Amino acid sequence: MKAILILCALLTPFASVIAKAPSIVPKPQELRLIADKPFVLNASTQIRYDGNGGKAVAELLALGLRPATGFDLPVSQSDKRGGNSILLTIQSNLKNLKEEGYVLTVADGEITASAPTARGLFNATRTILQLFPPQIHSSEKASNVTWTATACSIKDTPAFPWRGMMLDVSRYFFTKEYVKRYLDMMALHKLNTLHWHLIDDAGWRIEIKKYPKLTEIGGFRGEGENRYGGFYTQEDIKEIVAYAAARNITIVPEIELPAHTLPALVAYPHLGCFGKQFQVPTRHFISQDLYCAGKETTWTFLEDVFTEVCELFPGKYIHIGGDEAKYSRWKKCPDCQERMKKEGLKSEHELQGWMTTRVEKFLKTKGRRIIGWDEILHCGVSSDAGIMTWHKPKTAVDGAKRGNPVVMSLTGHAYFDVAESKLPGEPPTAGWIPPISLEKSYQWHPVPNGLTAAEAKNILGVNGCIWTDQFLHNTKTLADKPGKGTTASEAYVDYLSLPRMAALAEVCWTNKESRDYDNFSGRMSTMLARYTVLDYQYRIPVPEVSIKPNPEKTYTLSATPAIAGGTIRYTLDGSAPTADSKALNGSINVAKIDQFRAATFGPNNQRRSLLYQHVDSSNKFAKHGKVIGKWKSGQVGDKKAKVVTFDATGHINSNGIYIITFQYTGGGERLDIDGIEVVRNDTDPVGKDMHHGFTGSQAKNNTYRIHVKNYETGASFKIKAHIYGDEGTDSNGVVLIRKK
Repeated sequence: MKAILILCALLTPFASVIAKAPSIVPKPQELRLIADKPFVLNASTQIRYDGNGGKAVAELLALGLRPATGFDLPVSQSDKRGGNSILLTIQSNLKNLKEEGYVLTVADGEITASAPTARGLFNATRTILQLFPPQIHSSEKASNVTWTATACSIKDTPAFPWRGMMLDVSRYFFTKEYVKRYLDMMALHKLNTLHWHLIDDAGWRIEIKKYPKLTEIGGFRGEGENRYGGFYTQEDIKEIVAYAAARNITIVPEIELPAHTLPALVAYPHLGCFGKQFQVPTRHFISQDLYCAGKETTWTFLEDVFTEVCELFPGKYIHIGGDEAKYSRWKKCPDCQERMKKEGLKSEHELQGWMTTRVEKFLKTKGRRIIGWDEILHCGVSSDAGIMTWHKPKTAVDGAKRGNPVVMSLTGHAYFDVAESKLPGEPPTAGWIPPISLEKSYQWHPVPNGLTAAEAKNILGVNGCIWTDQFLHNTKTLADKPGKGTTASEAYVDYLSLPRMAALAEVCWTNKESRDYDNFSGRMSTMLARYTVLDYQYRIPVPEVSIKPNPEKTYTLSATPAIAGGTIRYTLDGSAPTADSKALNGSINVAKIDQFRAATFGPNNQRRSLLYQHVDSSNKFAKHGKVIGKWKSGQVGDKKAKVVTFDATGHINSNGIYIITFQYTGGGERLDIDGIEVVRNDTDPVGKDMHHGFTGSQAKNNTYRIHVKNYETGASFKIKAHIYGDEGTDSNGVVLIRKK
């Protein structure tokens, strides 16, 4: 074995063959370069495995290497070393490695990887793929590529055992093929848990043999040409579960209760409190109708469903939801009230707790544990129950101290159905919380403060979330067009997931002290190129432009493409750059920056980022709150009120009193306001303040007050303003909002 040299070594007898460290995401715990020639993969390379369970992993690696290289590499059982080979071995006595860890060496003309389990060995093969050029991921034979891997030594093990993503297929049904593709995307990043949101108010997606109407009726919504839906047969699910297992991914199905279950009540009305016939909703809302906790027929149904679910999903956990239950129906239901009396329960919240613990006890008879959203923590569940913390960070501390396993799925870092920015061109996304940039999805630690070392071990890891309720608001924009072969929905999920999935992967794989965002950004340059080869419809980062003022009142602008093989192109006239625009190589000097525009173009100019433009971040109206919109000349009424809509989603984020202010910034006319109305989810009135005010060179009564009483998580909020210019339409200004 050649001597191992640390990465910072610059001068050695082998300096000519020491290459740049490979860009691996997530970052390995230890990586050292070796003074040796790179490994070259060719048609003579052999893949070998020992007899302890490495065959499936070896065959999957060979399958992954074949399309791009054209090499039909032989796979054989052997622990023989030497020659041009990739040797995969399982060794149970490897020290200081968790079951998913591995050691890997590229030297002496071969690649050797060892792990304590097949799961760790699979992770090693994901790193092996990242040692080769991005073209290794091509689905077709790549030409003019030398398949070299830098000589190095890696010792790697994950920081957390739960490294997950949630895919919501209730609000929008994704094909079996796309779910597999999403699993491949996860495996690329060494993520190991798919939290599969199969049930919500908008659709039931899992076939239950004993209750066929769940999918026949509950799996579809709308009528006629607008009828939409789908579901996974049990054979589909078995196939997906096996596909995931081969890629070291466990699937955790979510079977919601007692809320978010409307399709079950549509299919079988007797499961509700009053037997009322419902319809599967075509718009997003949180239904107040729950499973009736008092009827034994409900329990027959739930136990039957969970029995079939456990037969399909072999993993330890079953997610039971438990969030956002509203008790108005239970309060009026004689069966639920009788159940409370019989069980000695003092409130409907305690009734939910009783229901949750009854499900937990039943699933224990099937060898399963429950996991649920953080609302279940104070419902009487045992310390075996998993807690998925989403909106109440304190539950992570409380749960970990209590001994419950906790998964961090915080809205501010891991809800990827939120846009990365507020830049023009971002797709329709959830807006009830602020944007989550790539950096924000990286710059946090799953273990909250206030825990001892022993308690911190109860933090299992991280779960990113892709909710798809926007398909209920923006079907025409986001959904696939029947008969046209488009995959708009899949591209949308790709865009929201990547590259933030990579940030999440590093948060839960790499130790906190080894993580650095600038270093991560540098390694992501190659990973983005891999996404391009894989045809993932990822979000290309907007250029980060450095602006340096010069003494002669000019500016020096510079930027580096965030993607390997990419180019930054710019214009100076305020227009959007195209593939024919000038490339920003190095730096340029400009007299003005207000008309400068730039965008990152991917390799071969295939895809483009959103636009960079310099924005003065100062807000002279800051005391009135945050800007939620602007009115411009020609957009307002002419001496007569016109309704102009401003989006307050994300700014209205809880119950309370909100102050909306109109501030004139320019134009020939002042703005007159006859009042405002606020609606939730486009149609549901929240409140209005109808009084006359104006803003211009002078302002009077230009603030409006709205009291939000029934806030709903995930809801959109629009402000409909009745506004006009006093003598015409030439008026400009901003609308601001603050919470009192």
